[in-house]
Amino acid sequence: MASVTVFEISADPFSNSNVDITQAYSVEIIDNDAFLQNPDPDSAQLDLTSLPGFSGSSQNFSTFESYTGTVNGAPVRFTLIQFSNPRYIIVTSGQAALGDTISDTGFAGTAQSAAYQSLPSFVCFTSGSLILTPNGLRKVETLQPGDPACVAQGQTSTIRWIGRRRLSRLDLQANPHLCPVRIKADNFGHGCPRRDLLVSPQHRIAVTSPVMELTHCEPLMLATAKALINQDTITQETPENGIEYIHILFDQHELVNVEGLWSESFFPGDTTVNAMAPAARRELFELFPELSNGAVGYGSTVLPVLKNYEARALQSVLAAPQWEAQYPAQEKAA
Repeated sequence: MASVTVFEISADPFSNSNVDITQAYSVEIIDNDAFLQNPDPDSAQLDLTSLPGFSGSSQNFSTFESYTGTVNGAPVRFTLIQFSNPRYIIVTSGQAALGDTISDTGFAGTAQSAAYQSLPSFVCFTSGSLILTPNGLRKVETLQPGDPACVAQGQTSTIRWIGRRRLSRLDLQANPHLCPVRIKADNFGHGCPRRDLLVSPQHRIAVTSPVMELTHCEPLMLATAKALINQDTITQETPENGIEYIHILFDQHELVNVEGLWSESFFPGDTTVNAMAPAARRELFELFPELSNGAVGYGSTVLPVLKNYEARALQSVLAAPQWEAQYPAQEKAA
């Protein structure tokens, strides 16, 4: 189901030049046409039942005002759909995310209709993040077993299995250790990642550092997202509408390029396999019978792995390898 992100902001953008994005809600598009507008004479537009305190209707918003502003110096435009507390907006151009401050806000009049397909995507890793493939960038949810993906060293590899696990907000509240980690756009340099990226806390990304090479004699290693949390540009959160994790498995452990960041494919270690739903585990074992006796037959991780305490100790000096420099052959695949 197609969706759009509605943000809650801290203050009225008409009378406050700086407003904070305090909450984010993914809402389903239930419109019978392709445009966000006010009013919509034909049908409801969005399923807004998840928005606390929303007083308008899903067909006619309480207001439909356009505003401009900047996020970290980059221009954004957004539409205010409720002006009384709580205040809700939909970003129509530019990029913004939970925790951002929209600065220098300015009233731009009554908002114009906007095509849903043109709205920026602020979605989780599982429903919009872009994976580098030989045929260009693909949304992860469109990939199927048998599809090729670009992997490290300018190679391609065929996806053998894709697993999914949906966790509701209640699931995450009961198991906070499963809450996703958000890596903000440009955290490791321009375009790395290109947009905010949500991954599971134990998901590992490739890191590099001269200090790490000195202490571990390895130029590239893997670090879990959880170990990199700094409460600023890398944070752990509980999405209002839960999250769906997607696992991409190859014949061997690989690095794939997700939103410009080199990230591991699924590694079926004993811990991760045991955490899977029974049906998914049975499907995985049918494809890889050797995994029923543990992950030994699958092979080793694509890179050495930093222990969490090691990654935390090196956190301030870790960087992500830039694929353009490290893997120039992959530029042709993009």
